[in-house]
Amino acid sequence: MKTLFGWMIIIALGSLMIGNTALAQDPLYELRVYTPEQGRQSDLLKLMENTGTKFLAKHKIELVGVWVPNDPTDARVVTLVRHADRKTCDAAWAAFGADPDWQAAYEASAVDGKKPTKSVTRVFLNTNDYTPKFAIESVGNRVFELRTYITTPNNLAALNNRFRNHTIELFKKHGMNNVIYWSIANGEAMKARELLEAVSPVGQSKAEIGDDLPAAGNSLVYFLTHASPDAQKASFGTFRDDPLWNQARIDSEKAAGGSLTAGAGVKSWFLKPTSFSPLK
Repeated sequence: MKTLFGWMIIIALGSLMIGNTALAQDPLYELRVYTPEQGRQSDLLKLMENTGTKFLAKHKIELVGVWVPNDPTDARVVTLVRHADRKTCDAAWAAFGADPDWQAAYEASAVDGKKPTKSVTRVFLNTNDYTPKFAIESVGNRVFELRTYITTPNNLAALNNRFRNHTIELFKKHGMNNVIYWSIANGEAMKARELLEAVSPVGQSKAEIGDDLPAAGNSLVYFLTHASPDAQKASFGTFRDDPLWNQARIDSEKAAGGSLTAGAGVKSWFLKPTSFSPLK
């Protein structure tokens, strides 16, 4: 009886640990970059705000943020949603797309037979272990900077180590707010060039990388916030002059045998939250 009782306790504890592991699993983030039909950014935003948000809530897709580029000539719209995992994500979007009320609303948004959305690029992301605790806060009066790095071969771990041990604290020191840090979710087939095309300012997506380089295992994606683009420029100016940063860069590049990032492989895109974005 003692042996049986002991095994029952072990099984119960094991189940509890498995359950806690599942509950503690990192969520899957989905960055969605929408390209609207020409001249229809405002229509797309109205559809998202007045109709889309209701159906996201109905189908349990958590909306984290909605942005438009600071550059007024760039008509793209960026959203960030959060899922428990890829299976939940796929099921939720399938239900969303099949919802007859959503289908009717989307059909009604057509002008001259065209819906407001021309295309959508989806980027699936998992948080890195050094990311700050993420909170959906409506702070306001700040600009978001989406930064994307493509690494040189086999150097993503080294780049992450540099961020973990040096960069994020130095960013903070120089007045930048670390929001969230990601890697491309494992198993994603997206190429690095596709990623850069989606998240780079218009006309600035080129980098010294191969066409077939996978985004997964070679990419760091993260958000910073600043008071303004001018504040970002000033912060990065003092950051780059900081001897602690320069020593960390020199040491990491010496260990790797060269730069940790591909030529022209660092992109910066300024985004401003919409009025209906939960994250501001």
